[in-house]
Amino acid sequence: MKKVQSIICLAFCITISLSACSTSPISEKTALDTLAPESELTITSSDTQVSDFLEKMEGFTTYYDTDECYNITPDFVADNSDYSIFKYSSSTESFIMYDGEIYSIGTCSGGFGITSMALADLNKDGTYELYYTFSYGSGLHRSHVGYFEPINKEIHVFEDDALLNSDMILTVNNSGDLCVNSATLDMDDFVNFTIKTKDFMGTLDFEGNQVILNITQQNYE
Repeated sequence: MKKVQSIICLAFCITISLSACSTSPISEKTALDTLAPESELTITSSDTQVSDFLEKMEGFTTYYDTDECYNITPDFVADNSDYSIFKYSSSTESFIMYDGEIYSIGTCSGGFGITSMALADLNKDGTYELYYTFSYGSGLHRSHVGYFEPINKEIHVFEDDALLNSDMILTVNNSGDLCVNSATLDMDDFVNFTIKTKDFMGTLDFEGNQVILNITQQNYE
């Protein structure tokens, strides 16, 4: 009899446990807060980590006699991530240093190179991706959005989407969305400048297990 009672009690406990599990809400991952300027970003160059960068740098040769490398990492990026951003003063070629490795952001020839940066955790994995805007083009100025994914350590550029004859800046709005805006540049030189928001263009989002550039402005090609 005691054996039967024990079996009944065990079955009752299992039923309660399964019921509790079935009614408990599934917790969703919470993304890190997006960090980006609200309307403008001032870039000030420094020599911080430049010697370390140059020791690791391979495969890049500048054709400018006065081309000097500088660290242009904004404080909000340096203080909240392991990313460092470097840019050459004449060629505007721009690079990311992460975990001791160097990554080119994309072609910068004839343009301004990297122009703005943002940190966002769009895939909600608890680690910031580095998003950025940059420009290039001799004759036809083109601006693009790209990002560095730390999971696979890869650069992704939205090659099919370019803003012609203008520049872009990444910003964060009151809802915490990562936004793309057209922009104006006030430049002392290529490594010391202020970039300011002009018109809202769209957002960067995570859909279908990938980062999506959702642009609403019509003159974006």
